[in-house]
Amino acid sequence: MDYFEKYPIGNCCVCSQGWVVIVKEISIPKYFVYCNECETEWAHPEDFILRQKSSRFKYEDFSEPNDKEVIDIGWYKYIDQTMLQ
Repeated sequence: MDYFEKYPIGNCCVCSQGWVVIVKEISIPKYFVYCNECETEWAHPEDFILRQKSSRFKYEDFSEPNDKEVIDIGWYKYIDQTMLQ
């Protein structure tokens, strides 16, 4: 699996090309969701699902969280398991 594809929650509603995935800002850490194609960001998976306000380049350096982090913040339920196959 390529970089920034480990925790997909859906196809991007902005560009229709990328996967929106769970990531974390390294310096804080702050979790958010991010399109791995057009780089659109949402503060929470619910914001993406409900098509709420998005941003671009609001967050600084980020990486993929690990399984424990995704489970601990309660976002594992948003992962689209069909996209992982």
